[in-house]
Amino acid sequence: MKARKALAGSLLALSLGITTACTGGSAPEGPAPQAVEPSKTKEPVELIISPYWLSMSDQEFEDLMFKPLKEKFPHITMKLDRTDPIKMQANGQFPDIFYTANSRLSLYFDLNIPYDMSQLVKKHNLDLNKFAKPNIDWVRELGPKGEIYGIPFDLNHMALFYNKDLFDKRGVPYPKEGITWDELYDLAKKLTYVENGVQYRGVLPQNPEFFTRVKSTPLIDAQTNKSLIDTPENKVILERIQRFFQIPGMIVNNEYPIKGADFIKDQTVAMYVNWLTDVSSTMQAGNVTMNFDITAAPVLTELPGLTIDPGAKLLGVSNTSQHKEEAFEVIQFLTTSPEVQSRINRRARLTALADETIRSQFGADMEVLKGKNVQAALKVKPAKMIPPNIHTITAAGGLNGVLKDLALGTKDINTLLREAQEAADKKIEQDMKAKK
Repeated sequence: MKARKALAGSLLALSLGITTACTGGSAPEGPAPQAVEPSKTKEPVELIISPYWLSMSDQEFEDLMFKPLKEKFPHITMKLDRTDPIKMQANGQFPDIFYTANSRLSLYFDLNIPYDMSQLVKKHNLDLNKFAKPNIDWVRELGPKGEIYGIPFDLNHMALFYNKDLFDKRGVPYPKEGITWDELYDLAKKLTYVENGVQYRGVLPQNPEFFTRVKSTPLIDAQTNKSLIDTPENKVILERIQRFFQIPGMIVNNEYPIKGADFIKDQTVAMYVNWLTDVSSTMQAGNVTMNFDITAAPVLTELPGLTIDPGAKLLGVSNTSQHKEEAFEVIQFLTTSPEVQSRINRRARLTALADETIRSQFGADMEVLKGKNVQAALKVKPAKMIPPNIHTITAAGGLNGVLKDLALGTKDINTLLREAQEAADKKIEQDMKAKK
């Protein structure tokens, strides 16, 4: 418990300012690292990996991770355990390697699971400069004294998908590269209509947290552990979202959540702003037939060329692992091997490396992406991720929870923000008391 509190304290101190990042000691100087050599011991080793808050299937784990690992490290056997990390930690045991989205890393810190890999990074000459920015900067900032708690394996990237048939039926030009949210709103109005009893919609609005992440705005005050929901900035965000709900035909019969409005399944929504990797994988797995294309995600007028943070997915060694050396070798191989990173990238899981030769082949092995303007989506740059905080999940849930009342117009925006902040602060206080 003391170790957990000490780690939490250092994280809170770190999150006082993104600009106070400490990068010293994270990336060794010297020649480019060679391929990772297998462990000196050849005795059989079993390593267990625990994924959390990810969409990777068992088959993808086998194809993208386990098979190449077996070729490189024949003495290492990998096993998958999808048990909730809280339950694992409560049982006093945790797998050797954790694999999670950056937005959930704070949970692992709260459970005191991540192991500081900085000495292993130096020992094995892992060059952190090979990884894409701004994600790797965020990883470095996790450790105020140069600690390294996770290595990026793959990234996500926001994109704008659009149904060309729905545009063609209305004679509306396709969304252009670099489109702003204001321009997207204008398109949405033209593409929201009823035909043959079917309600079509131009686009479904994003949740408020999306825009806070584009702006890299924390939702928690790290000094007070109070939520930052009721702010002038979030009022502007809700006003931007509300106008989409006010388009005639967006809300029908006072119904929310909106039913029968789905880009992939029902194909009644003309545009879809979502993760490039997740949507393409879903469409591929479902053999979706649609005349669609892709372009860059919409941007805010005041932040041209910038979209939501990259939704990084990290691999890390567990504090409780009895095979930390082997676990790190596995992580280094998976994250830096050009063969592995090229394989996952071609399968629509964006490489975490900054190698443009690899990135340019994104989705090449995905039939659903053949002929699509994938590279246009990758041109817009991701925002910087905010420092992790276990209470961000609560605050984000509270802010996103206003959408129903916002859509139906049952409460004014000032009231929604005030009530959401009060509820989030109460929940945070309860969570903190429960951990004492």
